[in-house]
Amino acid sequence: MFLVVPWERIKTLAAIGLVGGLGVGLVLGYLMQNVFGFWTYHHVDLVSIFGIPFFLVAGWIPVVIAFSHLLAQCKNIILVGVVLLAFPLSATFIHLLLLNNRMLTYHNWNLPLTFLISLGIHLAIAVYLNATGRLENLQGLARTLK
Repeated sequence: MFLVVPWERIKTLAAIGLVGGLGVGLVLGYLMQNVFGFWTYHHVDLVSIFGIPFFLVAGWIPVVIAFSHLLAQCKNIILVGVVLLAFPLSATFIHLLLLNNRMLTYHNWNLPLTFLISLGIHLAIAVYLNATGRLENLQGLARTLK
């Protein structure tokens, strides 16, 4: 994150990182593991909260900050699409690594569903960023599609 996002932007996007990364990650992990039983983590982290690996979830804070920053830097619709697909694909790849290393087990769940839920989360973050005026770079993109 420090190589991609300037320090001043990190400070302005920190709250989004905390809510969109840590907050959503803890809620999603709790729901998927403890409520619905779709996921089970196995010895992933040194610290677990209700069976949810804390440091793994906290790792999403810089990811959400980098996503928010990169999305705000996009100058054309193709780059927006690349950013919106790259981050959910990365999350899916991380799940694939966890599955292959037997650190995560799926129950009535699969990788395409992981991609879709991650895409939904990233779209929600993008909608929030746009609604709060943080994606001014995208205002003219809708006109270029007409």
